[in-house]
Amino acid sequence: MKVERVSYPVITPSAARGLLEAILYKPQFRWRIHRIAVQRPIRFLAFRRNEVKSRLSTRNPAPLLADEDRTQRNTLALRDVSYVIEASIELTALAGQPRRAPHASDEPQGDDNVGKYLGMFQRRAEKGQCFAQPCFGCREFPAHFELTDASAMSVPSGINPDSDLGLMLYDVFDLDVSKNQRPGKIEKTNPRITFFPAALKNGVVTIPSWSEVRRQLTAATTTATSTDSQKGGVA
Repeated sequence: MKVERVSYPVITPSAARGLLEAILYKPQFRWRIHRIAVQRPIRFLAFRRNEVKSRLSTRNPAPLLADEDRTQRNTLALRDVSYVIEASIELTALAGQPRRAPHASDEPQGDDNVGKYLGMFQRRAEKGQCFAQPCFGCREFPAHFELTDASAMSVPSGINPDSDLGLMLYDVFDLDVSKNQRPGKIEKTNPRITFFPAALKNGVVTIPSWSEVRRQLTAATTTATSTDSQKGGVA
């Protein structure tokens, strides 16, 4: 929502991607979320907090009086969550291209390939290493992680019933930007909010590929344009 914070029933694909990127991120690849297993009952927690409406500026660090800038906000958040994320690595157009910065100390030398980055992620996850503290969408909700295997995707029956979760946020960036990247330069990603119809079945949410979501968006846009044209003709 625009003002009040209301969580989706399940972690979104973009938030799941953010969890993995906190452990390992390189412009040479992108995380592709396939499935999310919900290991605990979906429960919500409502609370209200005092917040400030303004933001301090680093260029003009004037004092901020909280008593004069205070507002109350409600939050409906998930509680006691546990997820298993199944994902893969997809190389971007920057893979194999010249770099502006040298390789990281823990990055093996050699060509950019899926095996190299997958090995880096596994080593970091096993040791509990991360570039930033992973979180569930907001930094105030830290997430703890551990490496597991495919057997963890199996969810015991009865934890959550099969249900239609409605439209869920897919991502907030234009995922096609990686196709137009120039060697040695990381283009700024434009915001592009996309949604997909989510459903919980046998405790697992299956995430469609970006190509499938893009195809649905194109079909919906074409249908809407055709409908508008027909209305214009009748008028």
